[in-house]
Amino acid sequence: MDNAEFRRELDRRLDLLADPSYPDPARAGLPSRDLTVLAVLAVGLITALLAWGYPW
Repeated sequence: MDNAEFRRELDRRLDLLADPSYPDPARAGLPSRDLTVLAVLAVGLITALLAWGYPW
């Protein structure tokens, strides 16, 4: 593959990714279940760290 062919292919792929109608799964939001699990784990971790570091 020469430089010109590589550049054409690269430009084609970049144009595809830059298209707003491209259905990129990386742009999709997290499911609500994942966000809920993340929030519960974050609260649990913060609570555990506060309990561990707070002098009773």
